[in-house]
Amino acid sequence: MPVELEYDYNETTAAMDKFSQADINELRQWTLKLDKSKYVPKDLTDKQLVLFYNACYGEMDKTKACIEKYYSCRKNAPELFDNRVLKTEELKLSADVLEFSVLPGKSCQGYDIIYHRLHDTEPSKYNLESGCKLLFMTVDLCLTKRGPQPGYMFLFDMRGVKFGHLTRVSLSTLRKFFQYVQEAMPVRMRAIHVLNTEPVLDKLMLLIRPFMDKKFFDMLKFHNKNEDMEKFYETVVPRSVLPPDYGGTLPDTQTLHKKCIQQLQLLEPYFKAEEEQRIAALPDKKREKAMERAFKNLDID
Repeated sequence: MPVELEYDYNETTAAMDKFSQADINELRQWTLKLDKSKYVPKDLTDKQLVLFYNACYGEMDKTKACIEKYYSCRKNAPELFDNRVLKTEELKLSADVLEFSVLPGKSCQGYDIIYHRLHDTEPSKYNLESGCKLLFMTVDLCLTKRGPQPGYMFLFDMRGVKFGHLTRVSLSTLRKFFQYVQEAMPVRMRAIHVLNTEPVLDKLMLLIRPFMDKKFFDMLKFHNKNEDMEKFYETVVPRSVLPPDYGGTLPDTQTLHKKCIQQLQLLEPYFKAEEEQRIAALPDKKREKAMERAFKNLDID
C-alpha cells in the first residue's frame, strides 16, 4: 500500500523559500543505497522527502541526518508511533481526556498552529504516552494535508494541570518525546506558547528541562492567567484564529476537537500504510517481530 499524502506537490514546492527537484532526486538515490540498519524505507515518495528537505531549510547533510533520526525514533518508540487507530481503548480514553486540534488559520507570521490542553483534569485519567501519540498524529495530519510550511507553533494550555499529572509522567517517554521533536520531526518549529500557567509550572520545568536543548528551551513562551493578551493577538496569534476561551472568534474547543478526531479517523489508511512502510524497511529479524506486534494489535482491535 503506497503512502499517500494529500497536499499538492507542485503548488506547495513553488511556494517554498528553497526548493530543487534535483536535490529531492539526490535524496531518493541516497535512500536506495542506505543499509537496512538505518531503518529508512527505500520507497519514500517525493512528497515525503520534501517534508524533511523543507524542515532542514534545504541543507542536504542536515536533511539526511533528520531522515535517519526520524526512522530511528519511530523504530525505537513503537508505543508512540505504531497502531495509530483511534478505536483502540488507550486512544479512545485519551481522546476524551484531552482537547486538541490543528487550528484552521495561521499565526501572525504565517505559521501552522497545533493546540493542546486537558478536557478532563482528573490526574488518574491522564496517560502521557497516548497523549504524545495523539499529538504526533495531529502533526502528521497537518503535514499530510498541508505539506511543508514556513513554520509550526504549539499552543499548550496548562489549565487544570496539577502535581498529580506529573507523578504519572515516564522519564523514558519524555526522553523519546523531546528527542523526536528536537531532532527528527520534519517541521520548522518556531515557538511553543504555554497559556494559563499553573503553580505546578516550576516543578514541571524541573522535570523536563534536562531533556531540552537551548534552541528548544528558547522557543518556550509563558502566559499567566491574568496577562493582558492584546499584544499576543497583535504579534503572535490573531483573535480570528483562536476559539472563544482565548478571546477568539472560532468555534469552541470541543467543536474543533471533534472535527480533528474525525479527520484523524479518516486518515487511518495513511497511518496504516506509513507503519507498513516502516516495517518493510527493517532488517529481517526486526521486521518479523514488528509484524507479530502489528498482528497482535489487529487482534485486539
